[in-house]
Amino acid sequence: MKCQSTGRACDGYGEMPYVLNTDIASSHYQDNNAKGSECYDRYHPGVTICAHQAKQWQAKSHVLTSHNLGPLMVLPVNGSAQTEAMCFFEYISIKHLNEYRPNETWRKTLMFFSQTVPSVRYAAIALALVNRGYLDRDSRDRMHQLSPNKDALFYYNRAIQLLLNQESGDSDETTAITLLVCYLFTCFDHLAGNYIQAMKHLRGGVELSRNIDKSIFNNIKTYNDTKSSAVHTLILQVTRQIRRLDTQAATFLVDWTPIDVQNPFIANLQPSNNAFRSLDQAADHLQILVARVMGLRNAEQEMVFTGETPPPPPPSIKDDILQQLEKWSNLFENMLQQGNSHETDTEAYPLIPLLRLQYTITWTLLSSCGSGREMEYDKFLPQFQQCVALANDLVAAHERYSGSLKPTFTPEIGVLPVLYIIGVKCRHPVVRREALSILRRQPIREAIWDSISTARVVERVIEIEESEFEKKEMIQSMEQIAVQQRVEALSWIQESAVRVDITYTFCTREGVHNETLMV
Repeated sequence: MKCQSTGRACDGYGEMPYVLNTDIASSHYQDNNAKGSECYDRYHPGVTICAHQAKQWQAKSHVLTSHNLGPLMVLPVNGSAQTEAMCFFEYISIKHLNEYRPNETWRKTLMFFSQTVPSVRYAAIALALVNRGYLDRDSRDRMHQLSPNKDALFYYNRAIQLLLNQESGDSDETTAITLLVCYLFTCFDHLAGNYIQAMKHLRGGVELSRNIDKSIFNNIKTYNDTKSSAVHTLILQVTRQIRRLDTQAATFLVDWTPIDVQNPFIANLQPSNNAFRSLDQAADHLQILVARVMGLRNAEQEMVFTGETPPPPPPSIKDDILQQLEKWSNLFENMLQQGNSHETDTEAYPLIPLLRLQYTITWTLLSSCGSGREMEYDKFLPQFQQCVALANDLVAAHERYSGSLKPTFTPEIGVLPVLYIIGVKCRHPVVRREALSILRRQPIREAIWDSISTARVVERVIEIEESEFEKKEMIQSMEQIAVQQRVEALSWIQESAVRVDITYTFCTREGVHNETLMV
């Protein structure tokens, strides 16, 4: 370690020396189709990672892996600020990055590379600093948009420099590190509110993962070389995380088509023995079905906004997805009966009720597609009630997991979209207000979803649909809300921490309405 007790200059130590004199892998990534890049400010250059198509991810290095590093061979930490940030990343940030599907192996991988690879280290510090700023702020103080401080942006840019300043070359090691940094950048910009940039990072990671030789995933156990096997294992781990975020993005982006929805290598994978092998496999299959259903609903909503009357989805498509959902449910229940779910890491957050919740709301959304349009949802009150009960238990578990009622963030999608759907589509006065109460219980961020902003949008929909009734006379049944008073298509944009712009239409009525809501 560098001597700091005498104050004398100590030769032989750089600002951030590499471990074992090994060049760390990083990569030059760019979007050849981009016409230019946007700058958020002088500390945050708009580096674009493949908005639509990745051409080259290049680097030259010898990467450190868990098999060529001995114990205690970690990068030195410069100053108490970095020490505090790395501790925060280890004990807080990592815990919440995968709180819906916790995996101790993935967390150890993240921590190992953040301790040994400079580009990953800087990206982790940047994420920890912006995460700490989000958690430390008073949840009632929403007057200012959360923005990264200069320290967070410095480390963010430093990580980018390490990726850009490498010589050209090709290696699996480079791919692994680049994917890992890309994942951390996606989380950083989601939390910082730079949603466009976050999705560029995510798309870049998806494009890179698509170009990876499938043999890595098919034959990962056949590699005799220990180092190659370790690198391919890392690629597999980080690719699973990025593909998961890609599939979940369909819940909040109308024009987003996840890669796995059209990828037969994954979409057509058939579980064996009439049961899923693990909760992870069940969750992966369900996410693909959720994305397909959201694609149908998003297309329908776009037609409403253009003034067209959306026809019900073709029976063949609807019936096919319903059959797949039914098959998923049977495989899921068989897995639970056989006890296969114990193969997945078990922690405080219950994944089983979360999957039940997401399955039920997805089945309800698809089944409610019919000629009755908004009135169709009234037929599914039992399903909405079941979802509220499950969501209530999940949020209570979330509170126990986080240990407080302070704001929390995760890049993954959990309960917020479900509560939003219940609030705007279930017209039962008690059930939709129960969903609203759950949204108000604790500030939660899931990728672009924010529980406080979501609650405000739901409140406004309730006000619009129940405006014909006096405030002291709450409606008693769903049937009291006439079809022409029901909000049909609704979209909203989070303009700032305190402002949400919404666009909506009424069922069977022409015209598009725009409003600005103060959160």
